Amino acid sequence: MRKKRLLVVALGLPEFDRNAGSRRLYSWLRILATEYDIAFYMLQRRISADSNRYAQALRELGVKIHVPQETALTLAVRHIDHGVLFELFHTAERLLPYLRLLRPDLPMVVSCADLHYVRESRAAVYADHPVRAKAGARRTRRRELGTYGRADMVVTVTEDERRALLRAAPDTITAVVPTACPVACDVPAFLQWMPCSILFVGGFRHAPNADAVLFFYRQVLPLVRRSLRDVALTIVGDAPPREVLALSSAEISVTEWVPAVEPYLASHCVSIAPLRFGAGLKGKIVEAMAAGLPVVTTPVGAEGMELVHGSTALIAESPEAFARAVVRLCTDHVLHARLSRNGLEHARARWDPTVVAPKLLETLARMPELRTKRLRTVDRVLVRARATYDSSGVPARFSRLSSLRRWYCGRLREVLTRGIR
Repeated sequence: MRKKRLLVVALGLPEFDRNAGSRRLYSWLRILATEYDIAFYMLQRRISADSNRYAQALRELGVKIHVPQETALTLAVRHIDHGVLFELFHTAERLLPYLRLLRPDLPMVVSCADLHYVRESRAAVYADHPVRAKAGARRTRRRELGTYGRADMVVTVTEDERRALLRAAPDTITAVVPTACPVACDVPAFLQWMPCSILFVGGFRHAPNADAVLFFYRQVLPLVRRSLRDVALTIVGDAPPREVLALSSAEISVTEWVPAVEPYLASHCVSIAPLRFGAGLKGKIVEAMAAGLPVVTTPVGAEGMELVHGSTALIAESPEAFARAVVRLCTDHVLHARLSRNGLEHARARWDPTVVAPKLLETLARMPELRTKRLRTVDRVLVRARATYDSSGVPARFSRLSSLRRWYCGRLREVLTRGIR
């Protein structure tokens, strides 16, 4: 029997070894490819040499990749007969009205990795300009909820996020499908982990991660060192900012990107997630628990994960409480073994692919039953105006002019630099 055809729209190729969001998308594509012929349309304009391996990974699943070219999206959606799945609200905000105009018969579903406006509202408390940051969060809220309101269904990763979305937009059709993460069969014993070793994993293109590392370094680590003089911290993650790179020392290792985090999860004693703001399901906690590595996190980190303090993780908010929790896990082998064992079972029951796959397939199987929404008149006008603008050649000319300007500015900087020397 012929597979149904599904269109997946994303910002770019899922870089599954660089950030949790991409791992989630790639894991979903692996599951969906068993049931659907997938056309993958991305907003990135080309596949770079560095991205070839991510493209190849999708092709090996049987996914056909479409990059933005004239008529590419029109051709991609022409043969779709099941529906459209958008990664994140940004892609839906940009392309859902256009696709609705092309194919009003297709159901449109948006995947919500986290509620962006919730994350931004929480981050505003720690911003250099809180008033400006709060105003930005309010703008994001209007855009995000407006986009979800145009979709036929929104899929969140936690029940907490689903409830928060329904409080803000009660008429939204929702479903919950968590991140999928393979769960380890065997884990090291306490004495096999490096003693007094702390691990932080997180892609630094995601703002909460840099804030978490700097918070831990400045306010928690000095307290830990009062009890554990030989404590060592390893920071793993793509694209760390200068402030994080500057932490590198004899006791602190900043690895930047690594091809695999499993060796770090298998060798360190404690995983930390000292998040002060954020939303959604925290991939770093899922990965650590799935590897049997005990976690210390904050209430924000534990949100939506059904963690129990002292049983599946240690949850602490203040620097003092967080430091005490880290010290306990580094020194108490009974507590360490309990959290390792319980965390592993917690992960297996919720995030193992064998558990997530049926939920995802069942959710998308419902797409033909959804009542597709009509395109609003204002959206119809805006879509047609945008299409006219895109086909006018002005964007291409503007892009060429911008490239020339960057080239001339670069040359000017080189000349001035040589002149100064």
